[in-house]
Amino acid sequence: MLGVPQGVARGVLVRMKKKGLIIARHRAGTKATPKGLRELTAQMKREHLKLVRRSDQGLLGLGSRSILFHVGGCSPQLGQGIEQRDAAVRAGATGAVTFFFDGKTLRFPGVGESLSKRNPAAFEELKNQLEMEKGDIVLIAFAGTWWDAARGGFAAVRALT
Repeated sequence: MLGVPQGVARGVLVRMKKKGLIIARHRAGTKATPKGLRELTAQMKREHLKLVRRSDQGLLGLGSRSILFHVGGCSPQLGQGIEQRDAAVRAGATGAVTFFFDGKTLRFPGVGESLSKRNPAAFEELKNQLEMEKGDIVLIAFAGTWWDAARGGFAAVRALT
């Protein structure tokens, strides 16, 4: 699922366990420790991520396997959003759509039209889910699997910096 050989994944898990980031229980799975959650929070801050969440609603008709990324204050780095879409596709997603919050509504980069005009229901749904501030970015990556959507979305977020 991760797109890496099983030995590589096991090696990463062993190193994470040695660092005290995870607890692994035989046949019960793995979960983050308080230290692991602090490290994850710090990593998200470094990437300006306010939220990463599965979106089961098929928001904007992009498919039921999409991941929503809320990125804080990075709209000056956005450009046209094409770079993010391309990064998502190279990482395995089917695609990605990006918006920026102008303080009132979500806008498509490089286009005058807002999401609230094109799809008022989707805008209201996102507005209710997210605590957006002017300059924030909302990116939705979609794919045939959750893992591909997540990989693509994280690649798209990295393309912002």
